[in-house]
Amino acid sequence: MNPELEIIKAVLMKSYDGLPYYLKACFLYLAIFPEDQKIARRRLVRRWIAESYSSEVRGKSVEEVLECYFMELLSRSMILPSRQSIHSRKGIDSCHVHDLIREIAISKAMEENLAFTLEEGCSLNNQGTVRHLAVSSNWKGDQCEFENIVDLSRVRSLTVFGNWRPFYISDKMRLLRVLDLEGEWDLVDHHLQHIGKLVHLRYLSLRGHHTIFHLPNSLGNLRQLHTLDISGTSIIKLPRTIIKLEKMEHILASGTGDAGSHIDADK
Repeated sequence: MNPELEIIKAVLMKSYDGLPYYLKACFLYLAIFPEDQKIARRRLVRRWIAESYSSEVRGKSVEEVLECYFMELLSRSMILPSRQSIHSRKGIDSCHVHDLIREIAISKAMEENLAFTLEEGCSLNNQGTVRHLAVSSNWKGDQCEFENIVDLSRVRSLTVFGNWRPFYISDKMRLLRVLDLEGEWDLVDHHLQHIGKLVHLRYLSLRGHHTIFHLPNSLGNLRQLHTLDISGTSIIKLPRTIIKLEKMEHILASGTGDAGSHIDADK
């Protein structure tokens, strides 16, 4: 490897080692996302909330604390601003991760069994306990591989970046807190019929799927749900069972239904 590149990597590793413990967890979480992915600040912060990455501190809400974590990672250049907005209170709508820094995040996350990505050519050696599982759009594996490559009963988050398979919602995912299906691919209503099995789910995103028209009544089983993001879907009415979700804080629904109609947002 280029000696200069080695020196840069060593410096970046020192930057990682110098992070306080609470920022390391937030930083390693970024290993979930693909190379060059623009990650919305709100998406990231609300996923961190679902993962219990902080608690209230000195009169600040959990969301305010995690917003501060985001800005601190930014100030340390561990993440880079992708888009700035005059409408955003923080001024930053989204971020991305430099390739070399992302390599560190992936390496450390795998080392600590935090994150693993199913992708073309990935090792089929059993990874054991992994908290965060991502599925790349180029992964062509079957249900047997999916259920055996990691211990699904320990997975806390599942992020799918394309090519939906019905077996992604598994009875074995007893601790799943985050199901992030944001994107524009082949997701349709009947793929969500078993969503009610994921009783510990706190964050559910269907953002961008205009082929989703209805949510199943079993949504009412998700009593821990904190954030529901249906922005960009064709949903114009929520199931009546939504009233059972007493912990719901945010329903994000911009651009839903026909002609840009709008469902209630942010309860």
